[in-house]
Amino acid sequence: MRALVLCLLAAVCVGEAGLAQAATTPRRAGAYWTGLSREQKTDLVLGIFDGFNLNENILGITLKNEYTICSDIMESIMRQSDAYFADMTAGRIVTALDGFYAERKNKNIPISWGVWVVVRKNRHDPTLPEFLEELRNLYP
Repeated sequence: MRALVLCLLAAVCVGEAGLAQAATTPRRAGAYWTGLSREQKTDLVLGIFDGFNLNENILGITLKNEYTICSDIMESIMRQSDAYFADMTAGRIVTALDGFYAERKNKNIPISWGVWVVVRKNRHDPTLPEFLEELRNLYP
């Protein structure tokens, strides 16, 4: 049980550190997005997909080698993430992000978070409105 708690705590800390860093670094958000061509937007989304895959691979290897109790949790997270992205092609995400950044309140939200918003919207995630409000407050 203690190992499980440590695993979850580590995952939360990594997420919190990412949010803190994201709030203080220059970001690629709405203004950047709207200045790209459709092809550049697609390339950016594909790059985000590559980053997700690399992150899953590194975490998967690390957890399996060092924290075996976390392996089941990581596999569950990967399955859930895959479910959110199941029918979302790069082209659909680009189109959805165009709509997302058309709303002025979203202009400062980083593209990586925008991707997560649009895939959650596609899945009719009931927690999305609260999450989106948090992002709007974090990136006014």
